[in-house]
Amino acid sequence: MTRSSTHLPSLLGALLFIVGAVFTLGVSIVLAIVTLGKILTGGQVEIRETITVAIFGFEGLLLLAAAYVSIQKVLQKPSADRESSFTISIWQIAACLVVAGTAILLGSRILTNEPINWLLLPILTLTAVLLPILVLFGLGSRGILLGPRWRTWNILGISMTLVPVLTLIVEAIAILMLVLLAAIYIASQPELIAQIEKLSRQIYLLQKDPQALLDLVAPLMLRPGVAIIALLFFSVIIPMMEELVKPLGVWLFSARINSPAQGFALGALCGTAFAMIETLGVSPQTEDWSGILLTRLGTDILHITTAALMGAGIIYAVRERHYLRLVLIYLVCVFLHGLWNGLSVLFTFSTLADLNSKQNLMSGFSEPAAIGLVILAVFLLLILILTNLRMRSSQLKPTVEEPTQ
Repeated sequence: MTRSSTHLPSLLGALLFIVGAVFTLGVSIVLAIVTLGKILTGGQVEIRETITVAIFGFEGLLLLAAAYVSIQKVLQKPSADRESSFTISIWQIAACLVVAGTAILLGSRILTNEPINWLLLPILTLTAVLLPILVLFGLGSRGILLGPRWRTWNILGISMTLVPVLTLIVEAIAILMLVLLAAIYIASQPELIAQIEKLSRQIYLLQKDPQALLDLVAPLMLRPGVAIIALLFFSVIIPMMEELVKPLGVWLFSARINSPAQGFALGALCGTAFAMIETLGVSPQTEDWSGILLTRLGTDILHITTAALMGAGIIYAVRERHYLRLVLIYLVCVFLHGLWNGLSVLFTFSTLADLNSKQNLMSGFSEPAAIGLVILAVFLLLILILTNLRMRSSQLKPTVEEPTQ
C-alpha cells in the first residue's frame, strides 16, 4: 500500500482561501457594479462603497496569493518550501510612516471634495492602514526566519479567514449569554419592563433630535451597573477569548515551528492579519476618517504584540514543555488587552458624561484615559521591539527537520 504524497494542510488551506477569495472578490465586484451604475446614471457615489470595494478587493487578492502558494505545495513545487523572512530597515520604516502620514493628511483634506474623494480615498485608506501595520510586523519579525513559504502563507490565510469567523462566533455567544441573563432579570421585574417600554417610545419620538436623545439615554448609560458590565465584557471576556483565538495559525502548526523565536514572528504575523482585518473593517466610517485611522494604530500595536508573545509562549509549551510560561504569558496578554479596552471604555463613558453636561462619577476622565492609551501603546511597542531583540539573540537550532512532503 503506497502512502499518499498529497500535502493535506496545504490542500485544505487552498480550498479555504479560495472560498474566502471568491466571497470577498464577489462582494467587491457587486459593489463596484453598483457604484459604476450610479456613475453612469448621474447618481451620487458613496465614499463608503468605494472604500469597501477596495478593501474587499485587496483582501480577496491576498487570499488568492495564499491559495496559490498552498497549491504550489500540493503540487510539490520547490518554491513552496523556500525559507521566508521579512526584515525591514530603518529607512524603509521611515519611508512607510511618511507615506502613511501623507496619505492620512491628503485624505482628511479631500474628504469633503466630492468630485475626487470617492476615487482617491480608497487608495489613501489602503496606504494609511497597511503601511504602519507592515512596519509593526517588520519590527516583530526582524531577523527571524519564518520557515517555509507554504506555512507562512497558510498562517496568514488562516488568520484572515478562520480567526475572524471564530472570533465573531465566540463573541456572539458571549453577547447572547449576557442578553439572556439580562432578559431573565428584566422578566422578573414588571416595573422595569414598563420603564423600558416607556423609554423605547421616547427614543422613537426623539430620534430626529440628537441632543434630546442624548439627554434621555446618557443618564441610563452612565449608571454604575452599565459601566461595570461594559468593563467586564470588554476588559475580561473579550481579551480572554481573543488572545486564545488570534494565534490559531501557531496553534495548528506548533509541532512544525522550530523555536520560540519563530513562534514569536509567526504570532506577530497572526496579529498583523487580525489587526489588518479589524482596521480595514472600520475604515469606511468617513465621519472621522483620519481620527479613526490614527487611534486604530494603537490597537494594531496591541494585537501584533500580544499575538507575538502568545506565539512564543505556545512554542515554549509545545517544544520545551514550559506550560507554566505559556499560562503566564497568556495572563500578561489578557491583562494588557484588558487594560487597553478598559481605558477605551473609560474614555467613551467619560466623553458621554462630559457631553451630557452633568456631573457624574465618570466625568473628567476622558483626557487621562487618552493619555493612558498613548503611554500603553508606546509601552507595547517597546515590548515588541525588545522581545524581538531577545528572541533574535536566543534563537534555538531546529531539532526536527521540516517535512518536505
